[in-house]
Amino acid sequence: MSRKPVLFSEPRLRAAMEKEGVDLIIVRGNENSKYISEFFNNGGHLTYRPFTVFYFRDPALAPAFIVPAVDLHLAMDSTWIEDVRAYAMAEFFTDIDTHFYDDFFQAAKAVLDDRKVKNFVIGTEGDSLPSGYRSKLDALLEGNKVVDFSAPLEIVRMAKTPEEIRRLKKATDITVEAHAAFRNAIKIGATDRDLFGVIVKEMVDQGADGYRFINIGCGPETSYAAHAPFVVDHTIARGDFVKVDMGATCLGYSGDFVRSYFVGETSQRHQDIWKWLNEVQMELGMGLRPGMTGGEVFDKGYAMISKYLEKFPREFLGHGIGVGAHEQPRLNQVNRSVIEPDSVICIEYSYYHDGCRHHTEETFHVKESGVECWTERCPRDLIVDV
Repeated sequence: MSRKPVLFSEPRLRAAMEKEGVDLIIVRGNENSKYISEFFNNGGHLTYRPFTVFYFRDPALAPAFIVPAVDLHLAMDSTWIEDVRAYAMAEFFTDIDTHFYDDFFQAAKAVLDDRKVKNFVIGTEGDSLPSGYRSKLDALLEGNKVVDFSAPLEIVRMAKTPEEIRRLKKATDITVEAHAAFRNAIKIGATDRDLFGVIVKEMVDQGADGYRFINIGCGPETSYAAHAPFVVDHTIARGDFVKVDMGATCLGYSGDFVRSYFVGETSQRHQDIWKWLNEVQMELGMGLRPGMTGGEVFDKGYAMISKYLEKFPREFLGHGIGVGAHEQPRLNQVNRSVIEPDSVICIEYSYYHDGCRHHTEETFHVKESGVECWTERCPRDLIVDV
């Protein structure tokens, strides 16, 4: 029995292809390939191992999915696409008795020949493709018109399907619970490595598949850093600044959440900055509505915070989230992408003062009828009582 896609919106993709006059899209970008195929591969980031979807606007032309041989069986079990083909990579045979093409482009030519692709308008991901892959693909597509379909694909992915919403909500809930464990573990004498371990354990205990990122700032060595990539074994002392930007993953989707703290005490100026950032952030998020553009949200949010903090140092105030960590709508001044119902948007504010980077972030589900803040229940106290 044929499977149906549950993550990606086939009607939205078909509508976008119709609008742009595109007959076929060829997609190998790691996020786009995962989104359309629904196979969350573990090798698409390797430039020499493309996982590529061929999707046709004409429903009479079946989609195809080309993968490395080493991932063939799992891809066949995972994707809704029935025509899955493999090229020799890492293995020359598997438990599946089938033909392996010598390389990706031999497999791609076979797909195009089978569907008699000629004089098509074909959308690719343009300049984001690896140069070697793109040049060979352009040569393979000679006789067709090739256009960049990257921007329409981003808009297709903006509005989430119910299953995407479920996964994102679960990942966010797990992230919030892990953050509560992190906050409770902030104690004099503990280290940032201790805090990291607490987060990972709680994420796993709460049902996460893993984490997309955990960036801890702790003490003078990393208090200024937006995304400190490693723990530094700092021992927490009274008055230290501690923050974390993190996201648990659930079936390929993740949360994205930030809070900042001072241990035991801090100045009134720090407390005022934190209060303004959080109040404006929540007001802006709860005011999101379908039909607003990313640029309009940015202008509104920038004006709101500028009442309290002059020369606010940010060129964007947030982003959509889905298969990718930063998706449309991106909340920057020049973005004219229109927010649609069932967008999931992270709004984040930050500000530097006295060697510390205050940073806070919330996640909002924009519905036709209003907005739901998924992270509302997490406290916003700046000072951890020790």
